[in-house]
Amino acid sequence: MKIDFEKIKTLRLSKGWSQEQLSEKSGLSLRTIQRVENGNSISLESVKVLAMAFGIEPKELMIQEKQNPKTPIEVIKMCFIEFHNFSGKATRYEYWWFVLFMVLVMSVATLIHGTLNEIITVIFLVPFLAVGTRRLNDIGRSAWWQLFLIVPFGQIIVFYMMAEKGREQKENL
Repeated sequence: MKIDFEKIKTLRLSKGWSQEQLSEKSGLSLRTIQRVENGNSISLESVKVLAMAFGIEPKELMIQEKQNPKTPIEVIKMCFIEFHNFSGKATRYEYWWFVLFMVLVMSVATLIHGTLNEIITVIFLVPFLAVGTRRLNDIGRSAWWQLFLIVPFGQIIVFYMMAEKGREQKENL
């Protein structure tokens, strides 16, 4: 569960409480309060106790899940921005829009000049691996499956897996 630790700290400071005073008012240990304000996660019960101490609803202390990008351009931007994120999940929509964009850009680069295609390929490599890893995480498979991309006809296996529904989509059926 993701907690807005900055909001907790802001609320505590706005009431003029120290961490020790918040600990006394909520009944949580001082160490738990310190961990929360440092960004560590806590249990739902601890969130409820903190919310009661501040006089607010528990959902106000929780970080809302980010909304999935809706347009292909937002998806492509997100894939480049999160090039370093190899954890988490990516939907089929995100993965396939990024792959389509990558193929189109590389095709145009090949038409312009072969060296340009090589440069574009290097630029796309890490974001492609990152979104592929997140996609494989979504379907419950290891990121190592991407090694099949370098094996002759291995791409068929990888692209088949990338087309599978995610865990949450399977459970909703």
